[in-house]
Amino acid sequence: METLRKFFGLIFIIGIPFPLLFASYEHQPWFALVAYLSAFIGTGLTFGFSNFRTRPTQIGNFDDDGVMPKINQTWMVFFISLVINLTFANLF
Repeated sequence: METLRKFFGLIFIIGIPFPLLFASYEHQPWFALVAYLSAFIGTGLTFGFSNFRTRPTQIGNFDDDGVMPKINQTWMVFFISLVINLTFANLF
């Protein structure tokens, strides 16, 4: 079940719903909202929705040694997925 959930999450992350669901539509402004939801749902299914609670405070939030940045991977995947989904939304 865990593998199936992550598989559906990856489908949303890479923007598959746009070619499948909206191929017959012309470009619509509400595609941007669908892109945000698709990126959020896909990232949440893959990494867990509870990981969105830890918000990134600053880029390169270094630890005491100044070597290891603390980057929330859930937020980073969300932003990358959002770019992919908005690109697909703009193409259709």
